[in-house]
Amino acid sequence: MSDTCDVLVVGAGPVGATAALLLASYGIECTVVEPRREPQRHPAAHVLSTRSMEIWREIGLERDIRGLSAPMHELRCIAYCTTFAGPELGRVPLADLPDAQMDAIESISPTRSAHLPQNVLEPLLWQHLRNSDRINVRTGWWYRSHTDGPDGVAVTVADTTTGSRRTIPARYLIAADGAASTVRRALGITMEGPILQNVVSVLFSADLEAFRRHRRGPVMWTHTAKGLGATIVHRPPEDLVFQIPYFPPFESVIDFPAAICRKHIVDAIGDPAVRVDIKSIQTWAMTAQVATDYRVGRVFLAGDAAHRFPPTGGLGLNTGVADVHNLAWKLAWVIAGRADEALLDTYERERRPVGAAATADSVANFDGMFDVVATLGLPRRAVRMLPQAVAAIPDWIPRRAVRALIRGFTTLGYQRFRLAKSPGRIGQRIRRRAAAAIAQQGPHYRSWGRDLGVRYRRGAVIGDRLPPPVSDPEFYIPSVRAGGRLPHVWLEDGDRRVSTLDLVHRDDLTLLVSEASHSVWSVAAEGLSLSVVPVGDAGHDVFRTGVAGADPDALLVRPDGHIAAVLHSDRDGAPLLRQALQVVGAFVPTHKGLIA
Repeated sequence: MSDTCDVLVVGAGPVGATAALLLASYGIECTVVEPRREPQRHPAAHVLSTRSMEIWREIGLERDIRGLSAPMHELRCIAYCTTFAGPELGRVPLADLPDAQMDAIESISPTRSAHLPQNVLEPLLWQHLRNSDRINVRTGWWYRSHTDGPDGVAVTVADTTTGSRRTIPARYLIAADGAASTVRRALGITMEGPILQNVVSVLFSADLEAFRRHRRGPVMWTHTAKGLGATIVHRPPEDLVFQIPYFPPFESVIDFPAAICRKHIVDAIGDPAVRVDIKSIQTWAMTAQVATDYRVGRVFLAGDAAHRFPPTGGLGLNTGVADVHNLAWKLAWVIAGRADEALLDTYERERRPVGAAATADSVANFDGMFDVVATLGLPRRAVRMLPQAVAAIPDWIPRRAVRALIRGFTTLGYQRFRLAKSPGRIGQRIRRRAAAAIAQQGPHYRSWGRDLGVRYRRGAVIGDRLPPPVSDPEFYIPSVRAGGRLPHVWLEDGDRRVSTLDLVHRDDLTLLVSEASHSVWSVAAEGLSLSVVPVGDAGHDVFRTGVAGADPDALLVRPDGHIAAVLHSDRDGAPLLRQALQVVGAFVPTHKGLIA
């Protein structure tokens, strides 16, 4: 394949890989540049949201991802304990919900969320990248610089082994190169927001089946006199991750050798007889930051390059996948000549507010963790202030003295957790208080409403003047709004069942119409680059707004499944359809030819 391409993607993590696969599905030629030669081995993100699964379903990946994911019985709850072997403090149910709620969750999408660690997801995505004849994957190469011109970008990349360089011409560049994005730094884009905590991530193996038998779930929190711990159950017993807070610059990964990490994990398990094998140790920074710009010229930021927030809620990877889903169709339309370049301006207008909102939600979830800790006797203010206090210490103070101060302070604070294990009245009272706080942690883990309720208020949409829909971050309530995701409804198509999401065309705007209004809208759409699709009486729920007398009989839907306009045949017609085409930058035919 020639080095010349339509789009060059920097980074082959889940976001960059998904960007290339989406673009390839539109017929766009891509080159993916990735400094690693192999997918990462240390697990990271593991929550794959319903919306992400819908996006991967669109390009034929859902079945493969589902086949590798944890079965539903492994996702029953989030458990909070003193230790694995000690008293339980409480649970947040995930699959252990009332039947009515589970039925409602099953009805909101043709697919469902999944639990799959990134180190298993990435090899699958790389395999699909390499299987595509429209994608040139260059592993072992890193981005060095680029120049932006009126017709494209010239990207200089270098071999990570030899240092040899070459320049790749492309029309556009997507920076999906992670939290420390080199492309973002080269553009001079800054990140707004604080660093909340630094974390040591320990990959280990251990047989914890005896402690998980009746409380199976992806995460278990422990609270001992040596600290607060989170164990991520990726693929037991081999792939488990334990998180330990640390405080740079006075602490670093060298202060957490395998022996120290093993002591932390054995303490959290509460049974010294359990064998713990340490496999790898990494560090990462928990931040709450959003890039000041998502686009500069022909370069677009996506995923962690554009936003970095706490993993609380599992929003990072999923927000990034939705970023490139929003961007891919716009790039494809502009490259194919279906839309004006101005359509690309809507990427930042639509996705940056989503990144900011996800950051706020993640921080709220992070703060909610301290509600539980406070019931165990450790004041939330003390927990929140410690990283800030350490960061304010002058670096001329001896490192050893500061480390001793940090460990003394944390040891003193964590001693309060001891009482939660006591068998008497005090222990029972503390555990009851903790259970009440844990019961309020639902939005941290159950986020169907936040995931599927994303709505673009500015960009390639026409406002509908309806009041905001009922919003619940946990449980999604389908309701039609301009800028929102098209609701899922099952329909019969001959001898097969299809989702309303399957009716959305990729090369045109899709006009979904009720059976009664089909003929009216067909006439209004004559000569316009629209695909008119009747949904029949079985699909009437797709038009529900939840506002009395406001249900439309047509929806104009973009290729990414978001609604561009909510339409009523008794007052809207061809002029509004033309306006909608112009809003998305599509070329509108006239009797004299084409106009933008």
